[in-house]
Amino acid sequence: MKPKTWSILVLSGVLAITAGVLFLKKITVLQIENRDHLRTIRIRIGLSEPFSVFYVHSIYKEPVTEEFRTKGDAIALKRVRTKSPAVMEYYGFEDMKGFHPMNEWLGAIYFKWGIGDGQGLIVRDRKIYLSEIGERGDRIQLRVESMSLLNYLFSEIFK
Repeated sequence: MKPKTWSILVLSGVLAITAGVLFLKKITVLQIENRDHLRTIRIRIGLSEPFSVFYVHSIYKEPVTEEFRTKGDAIALKRVRTKSPAVMEYYGFEDMKGFHPMNEWLGAIYFKWGIGDGQGLIVRDRKIYLSEIGERGDRIQLRVESMSLLNYLFSEIFK
């Protein structure tokens, strides 16, 4: 067998094994999808990594932060933070603590990008505003998805 043919066979084998490993390796991503304009942002996260959603309450015009954790393909609302007594009362909180622990499991979270610019998501040190993914009034879905590392890399390269 010629050295050039041998090199091509070895390189093909290495590429096939690498693609197989990347296909079998599963990762967790937080997917923010604009349901009206077909735009998606994916952020790779750890299995139970926390993230937050922040917004200005539509009735009381006060800031609210909701803190979440992921587990598998589910999202758990773990606490709500606000300094506004009116917002606390709206959500049914009876005390005036700055944060309120919760444990509510959700499949996905849906938003409608409102009038204010103060709506977004914080994952680690990254802050993503809904304005980066849509226009006012757009429906935004936030969910957790398991996918192969190969699929994730492919989607990031060919955005």
